[in-house]
Amino acid sequence: MKTNLVLNPSFAGSGTYPDAWSVESPRPGLAPKFSVARSGRASALVQTATGDPYIFGCWKTSVQLEKGNWYRGSIRARVRNLAQPHLSLLAHVAGHVLVPVETRKNEIRFQVEFRAGTPYDTDDMELYLRATKSGWVEWFDPRVEEIAEPKHRVARVATTRFGELPAPISLDAQRRRIAALLDEAGAVRPDIAVLTEFCPAVGVDHKNYDNPLTVCEPVPGGPVCKVLAAAARKYRMHVLAGVMERRGKYCFNTAVLIDRKGKLAGTYEKTHLTFGELKSGYSCGRRYPVFDLDFGRIGVHICYDEWFPEVARYYAHAGVEILFLPVWGGKPITWRTRALDNGIYFVSASVTPPSMIISSSGAILAETHHAGVVWADLNLDVRPTNWYVDPTLLTGMPCIRPHMRNVLDDRLLDDRPAAMKK
Repeated sequence: MKTNLVLNPSFAGSGTYPDAWSVESPRPGLAPKFSVARSGRASALVQTATGDPYIFGCWKTSVQLEKGNWYRGSIRARVRNLAQPHLSLLAHVAGHVLVPVETRKNEIRFQVEFRAGTPYDTDDMELYLRATKSGWVEWFDPRVEEIAEPKHRVARVATTRFGELPAPISLDAQRRRIAALLDEAGAVRPDIAVLTEFCPAVGVDHKNYDNPLTVCEPVPGGPVCKVLAAAARKYRMHVLAGVMERRGKYCFNTAVLIDRKGKLAGTYEKTHLTFGELKSGYSCGRRYPVFDLDFGRIGVHICYDEWFPEVARYYAHAGVEILFLPVWGGKPITWRTRALDNGIYFVSASVTPPSMIISSSGAILAETHHAGVVWADLNLDVRPTNWYVDPTLLTGMPCIRPHMRNVLDDRLLDDRPAAMKK
């Protein structure tokens, strides 16, 4: 039987508040009403709104944790007349915020798994009511238990870069370079290897592809796609690469995704084309597909797409864990910003800038300014954040996790897209 480390989880005691529990608020005028519900069922800690939308206060107890050990914290809440429970309820253990994992009618279960020992860990469990004029919450069944270190999902990602050439080469020679670079990537046994935008044309004399109709190929039957598929089968890895696709009379700047068996898993067509691409005869894509692969959920955008933060934001809201960018030019500072803003890993495969693997915190995990391959193992279940001494940021950026929006009414954010279109 696991030991519950919460002091007095049944809320026993004959005083105003249960033994080992206290209440806290910045000042009395902001406090909700506190009481204890004792009935035939298990006791519960109650917080009731006062009509003041700025209320902020918590039930509080202590937990003693050992640095380096893993723990699971959980609690249940019954709510009534709370307009936005995800905004009004906040619970944390040792500074690690419990997130909603299950909702049944008027009952919500919150949970978090964490390793004790961050610089800002506390020794408290706190249960907050905030940002509501009406309603109440009953907190019950608080638990903090030591657990074995979880087996997290770890994805090995490899990104590539072609080197500079002394003179232009042919399209056939570039296909051989693609095959050789994928051999190098396959040697580290990644879950996915990434090539740059327009990878069939890197180093090729531009005279060979001034007219995209002469070099664009069908997907997945074209010559470059066959090279990608052969490498995917050989190394049992996914391959993502930017190609020039022909589809009837149209040409697209396309990223093709090949699965471990060498089959086409999907495509993304660049949605934000440069004016030069439009003049050359390329057409815009019209969708942002999400790919659920055997190691995690990914999204793809290409080059100029990076300049539009809504693209990365959309993917983050769709649950993407790794966002890939096959790119010719671009700005690494933008890539790091997209990762940090959205709490997602970001991987670029570049022609002129360095190719990079960037943490969800915005930190660079691996990069290359030269020809070759770099790789990193990404923990998809524990994505680091560049948090500002605030436990609410430990679970992800507030703009992506709705329950972390530290505003009175999250419609202040939800209404912004409509206003921005005016």
